[in-house]
Amino acid sequence: MRSRQGQIVWASGCAVARKPERSTPAPPAGAPSPTAPAPVGLLPAQPAEAHRLATKVATEVQKIPGVNKVAVILTGNTAILGLDIKPEVQKNRTEEIKAETAKKAKQLDKRIRTVMVTTDPDLVTRIKRVFEGVSKGTPITSFTKEVQEILRRIKPAAGNL
Repeated sequence: MRSRQGQIVWASGCAVARKPERSTPAPPAGAPSPTAPAPVGLLPAQPAEAHRLATKVATEVQKIPGVNKVAVILTGNTAILGLDIKPEVQKNRTEEIKAETAKKAKQLDKRIRTVMVTTDPDLVTRIKRVFEGVSKGTPITSFTKEVQEILRRIKPAAGNL
């Protein structure tokens, strides 16, 4: 008996597809032209502008009843809020405050698409350190690993929208 061996060869090629040109019909006379939604940009990367916006968010969020102090980090389209809740606030109110602060932060700047909120003392301290570094002129990109770790550790909650 003789054995037969075979080979399979795969070949492919690329060429520019030649399709007939499509003409887009013109809108009827007097019809309003369609407009695309305005693109939403990223939050500021320049330390001075990022600090200004983070301070604005912190100042406004701090006005919410029950909030003692706030530290804010802005990155991409995300605001990370570290909240120090007043001691007299009941624990069951904490989640409401987190949701309220997230909503407020989004209202302050249309570029803020996601808000992560924490009241964990360790994470709040880490957020404060990054906030202070940016306020001294250090670019947020210098804190990339720290910010990633903070985001990883923030537990999903009602305030994290």
